[in-house]
Amino acid sequence: MSGAVRRLALVAVAFAAIVAPATAAAVPEPPRTHVLRPDDPWPTLAPGDEVVLARGTHRGPWTLDVAGVRLRAEVGAVLDGGGAGTALTVTAPGVRLEGLTVTGVGPAADLYAPDAAVALFGADGALVTDLRAHGVTAGVHVEGAADVRLAGLDLHGDGRGPGVTAYLSPGLWIEGGRVEGFLDGAYLERADGALVAGLEALGNVRYGLHVMFTAGPTLRGNRVAGGGVGSAVMYGRDARVEDNVMAGHRGPMAFGLLLQEERDALLRDNELAGNTIGLLLVAAAGATLVGNELRGNGIGVLIDRAPPGSAADATSVTLTGHDFRGNAADLAVADDDAALVLRGNAFDRAPPLDLDGDGVLDLPFVATSAFAARAARQPDLMLLAFGPGIALWQRLEASVPGLRAAAFADPAPRLPARVGRADRAGWGAAVAAMLLAGAGLAAARGWS
Repeated sequence: MSGAVRRLALVAVAFAAIVAPATAAAVPEPPRTHVLRPDDPWPTLAPGDEVVLARGTHRGPWTLDVAGVRLRAEVGAVLDGGGAGTALTVTAPGVRLEGLTVTGVGPAADLYAPDAAVALFGADGALVTDLRAHGVTAGVHVEGAADVRLAGLDLHGDGRGPGVTAYLSPGLWIEGGRVEGFLDGAYLERADGALVAGLEALGNVRYGLHVMFTAGPTLRGNRVAGGGVGSAVMYGRDARVEDNVMAGHRGPMAFGLLLQEERDALLRDNELAGNTIGLLLVAAAGATLVGNELRGNGIGVLIDRAPPGSAADATSVTLTGHDFRGNAADLAVADDDAALVLRGNAFDRAPPLDLDGDGVLDLPFVATSAFAARAARQPDLMLLAFGPGIALWQRLEASVPGLRAAAFADPAPRLPARVGRADRAGWGAAVAAMLLAGAGLAAARGWS
């Protein structure tokens, strides 16, 4: 070997000796799995590690501040927050929480800062699946975190805090599961593009689903029942509310769904049944309602004025393809500035005259009256709803062009299904729903 070649080989060996340690140091260690048994100390974590909670009770509260960690609970593992504050706080992105059962949450019930089973602060892209927390103040608190996913929740509250509360959380998805017995089942504020789908919100003290100041939220395929008020979408735009069941909200100010100062909303194929008011619209400009079923409510749809001092536009709404059955009143318009278009709706009290058999009634039908608007504020008047005097007045009001009710005719109502005993029983239940409204809507104008 020549001297030049020997020198070149020595240089290569020296270079390799220098580079090799640096290269080795740059290779990250593979993610580790930490099996955490009760009373074990919280491990030191690196991004992407997995923590497995073994069966038994683990003492919290804990804070998880490492990105990409997966925390998975075995069957029978419980995290006990110790009754002080939030049980598990996550402050890093990309974290996955799977199958946790949480107890021992603190007592603070503030809507914006509750003690919760799990809190996600700045935890963009977090995924929480199959979280179980019963008897807690609040379930999940999301704040300042984008694209969070909550799936398969099983949350039962003590009636004081929210099941899920989210603030500044664009892209939030809540899919499946059940939230029961909270102040609000789910409260979302400034959660643009949020999706709530397939959730059961049952027996919550105030709202089942409550969405505020949000652009483009979607509520789809949820069941909201037996709550104190109902659900509300307020002060936003472009909401999509589809295929939901909102039922059994009876009492003062109770409704299936409220749209207040919400622009360009679309409500499609929802069932609103057994509520004091099925659907309440307050300054809902540009609303489109298609194919909803309003059954056994005190009032099916109530269009009301905005609260005093509001600068919001009046309600403008189009209703097509609805099925009104067994309501004490199908429609009430208590806003002189409202614009309403009806077409192709089915009313169980419309005269079923269809001589050409095309499924469209031969005569227009007016489903509203001054009596219905008055009864919205004095529910006890509903005792007279099916009396002959009221029926005669409503017929006259509907047929005189100079009276306002005649302007709200459906020119092409559909042939309704045959009215049977169930529908007549529904009318009785609807009257009872109105009576439960107590002093009525005039006593309280601030819906939020």
